Amino acid sequence: MMLRTVTLAVGFAVFASACSVLPQATPIDYYTLQPAPVAQQNRPVKLSNIRVSQPELNDALQLERIVRITDIGSILAYPNAKWSTSISALWQSWLLDALWRDSRFSNISSEQQGLDSDWRLAGRLQSFHIEETSAGPVAIVRYDAQLIATKQRKVVKSMSFSAQRPLSGNETSDAVTALSSASAEVGQDLLEWLATSPM
Repeated sequence: MMLRTVTLAVGFAVFASACSVLPQATPIDYYTLQPAPVAQQNRPVKLSNIRVSQPELNDALQLERIVRITDIGSILAYPNAKWSTSISALWQSWLLDALWRDSRFSNISSEQQGLDSDWRLAGRLQSFHIEETSAGPVAIVRYDAQLIATKQRKVVKSMSFSAQRPLSGNETSDAVTALSSASAEVGQDLLEWLATSPM
């Protein structure tokens, strides 16, 4: 009986010692985009009944990581940092918010809601990353947009929107700020383009 007690005590001590040397989980910082700037409110509606789809992505953007491409083409991720959700969901949510806040658009829905719509905004987010250049790192955002007449299942028009912003520093927050700024320019151009579409 004493032997058993000693064995258990020794076993517990070894277990406790093993637990004490396990590395602590590294905290992850989560980021999102700053809201897109929108046009002055109380303007007449230009486009209504729009459904917004999640964008297609290239392989480098499939995860929630904040991506950096080196000057030799290597794809890296900022350590201990992620977007708050997948990049496709992040972009869709960001566009939905911008459309809802712009009085030129009404009756906005997401593709996941499955509601009837006259128009569908779809596209491909070709670039949404930091790229190292000879002049320093820059944020690059490129969205290839399509406006689709849903009932006719026809692309009414398409346009590629892109913007670049230099980083002010080497921190992850600097990368996110630059990506938000580049996205803001893309968003403004996109909303102006949509506002010229036939109702």
